[in-house]
This record gives sequence, C-alpha cells and structure tokens, in this order.
Amino acid sequence: MIRIRPAEAADAYAIAQVRAQTWRAAYAGVIPDQTLADLTAPEAVRREAQWRAEHSMDGLLIAEAPAPDATAPDATAAPDAKAPEAAAPAAAEIIGFTAFGPERGEDDRPDQPGPSDQDRAELYALYVLPRHWCSGVGRALVDRALALAAEAGYADISLWVLEGNERGRRFYEQAGFAGTGESAALSRLGGVSGIRYRRLVG
Repeated sequence: MIRIRPAEAADAYAIAQVRAQTWRAAYAGVIPDQTLADLTAPEAVRREAQWRAEHSMDGLLIAEAPAPDATAPDATAAPDAKAPEAAAPAAAEIIGFTAFGPERGEDDRPDQPGPSDQDRAELYALYVLPRHWCSGVGRALVDRALALAAEAGYADISLWVLEGNERGRRFYEQAGFAGTGESAALSRLGGVSGIRYRRLVG
C-alpha cells in the first residue's frame, strides 16, 4: 500500500537518492552523459541531501511503500507464539516525491525555484523510482499536489519538462497538462531545452 505524506528533514537523503536514480534512468540519452554522471554522483547526492535538510520542506510530498521484505512473514516464529502487545511499525521505503509552490517568474531559471508569483502554482519536481513507473505512484503524487494547490487558492499550475523526455511529456499530457509554447535552454543540464506545461488545478 502506498502512503503519501509531507516530507520531513529526516527524509532528505532518501529524497536525494530517489532523484539520482530516477535521473539516471529517465535522462539517459537526454542529458549529456558526463553532465548526468556528475549530477547523480554520490557526492552530488550528499550535497542535495544536506541542502534539503537545511531548507523548508513546505510543498514537498513523498510516496512511501513497505520495504521489499517488510511484509514477509517471520519464518522463525513458532506457530503458537503470541503477538507482542505493541508490534513495531513495518519498515517503509521512500519510492517517489513531488514538490510544488508558487510559480517562478519568467526571468528565473526553470531548474531552480526563485522569487514567487503568488497567483499561480508550479510543480517543481516529480520523481518516482524506475521500478515503480506505470504503477500509479506518480499520478497519486500529482493528484495530491493538485488538491493541496486548490486548497491554497491557486487556479492553475505549471511545470517544466525536458523537451527530449518523451515519457515524462506523455505522462503530463495524460494528467491534463498542455504545452504553453514557452521554452528555455538549461545551461546547468548541458544546454538541453526545457518546455513549459500548464493546467487548471481543478
């Protein structure tokens, strides 16, 4: 069973790992190889985790599922063993996350949140571990972000997606987003082009 909850500082390293694993699978052949390797290297993951742990987690949601062995029965327990009065909670694994907030201005870098535009929301990130692609996790995260954006009073929400990320573009189009015609070259990602999508929140 998948659970979506607000992220906490203690989740920072797991979030950074999800991002790195997802980038390596989703952006191979889209972002230049060396750039991708540099941005997903262990040291880059540690830097991102530290940054996230030191900054606000507002608008950041994680999806977690039981760890692969969390639901396995204990083969060493005797058949007539009594259950403990308070069983320990099953271990959980963070398998995806999303982040949203006020839309950035036109002059801000599409790959970095900047000064906010309080009239519109933006989906800053959406990443799900590759083994959970096409399982509904990504859509569940988007739906929760949309619901919270609506509660916050936003009318619409935008996002940036790499132009060459065909899987991501199909996903967002199926989720009701449409291209706006805006694009930007992302120097941090080796000059690849990002394009903007938008949809109503409701």
